[in-house]
Amino acid sequence: MVLWASGNHDEEVFENPETFDIRRTTRHLAFGSGIHTCVGMHLAKLEMRILFEELIPHMKCLEVVGEPKAVRTNFVGGFKSLPVQITSTAS
Repeated sequence: MVLWASGNHDEEVFENPETFDIRRTTRHLAFGSGIHTCVGMHLAKLEMRILFEELIPHMKCLEVVGEPKAVRTNFVGGFKSLPVQITSTAS
């Protein structure tokens, strides 16, 4: 059985597998690989790039203001909720 959630936390592949590091360059499993590569991968990456290009210039601060709640699953995990507060540059 493939456990996607554990794949990106492999201590044999990642130096600090449980630490979020935006500079991490090791290939991750988010969009699969080989014949199992996500068909929508390029569109998803484009959408995220556009989102951040448009959002970041207007953000002064992004702060987690509550307790994150994880989705409990053996397939594709993530956050059920992550309360944040965004302060805009217009403030």
